[in-house]
Amino acid sequence: MSDKNQIQELISEVSTAFADVTLEDGVTLHEAMAMDEWKPREKQLAARKLDTDQGWQDVSEEFILAGNSAATFLDAKGFRYYLPAFIIYGLKNWDSSSTSILDSCQFCLLQEPQKSLRQSDPQAIANKYGFTPAQSRAIAHFLRLHVGPADETNTYDAPTLQAVAKWESFVAGLPD
Repeated sequence: MSDKNQIQELISEVSTAFADVTLEDGVTLHEAMAMDEWKPREKQLAARKLDTDQGWQDVSEEFILAGNSAATFLDAKGFRYYLPAFIIYGLKNWDSSSTSILDSCQFCLLQEPQKSLRQSDPQAIANKYGFTPAQSRAIAHFLRLHVGPADETNTYDAPTLQAVAKWESFVAGLPD
């Protein structure tokens, strides 16, 4: 596990890196939840109206908990918008209810659809979601903190550890 200082530093880094991200016309959290439940399009559009937040910082913890499995149904704009809210909630609740939220974020950030962990490319993922260099660095730091150190004590499988290492290599070559 990680110490509170690491977690607080990462919360600050994520908050700063994603500070100006807006939803634009992206899929909302309740809309994605309706998609996850295979509701018809008219119900998905009605669910969209439940999301009245003006920024990802305003998304309620109740909505984050309810919608954590919907992350894969968000489009690129929606995922980029909700990602910092999910990560920060997960970090603040590291030892309790955050496991599925952090795992969902990890999955979406490490594995491209239709590809294995070994085939997925961090640059392609960053391009898909429009991540800036600062956001990509915050993501790499989150992934390393969540997965843990790259040493013999780590219990994650080799492809997951290699995928996180790819993110670290990717961000090492990014401009400041």
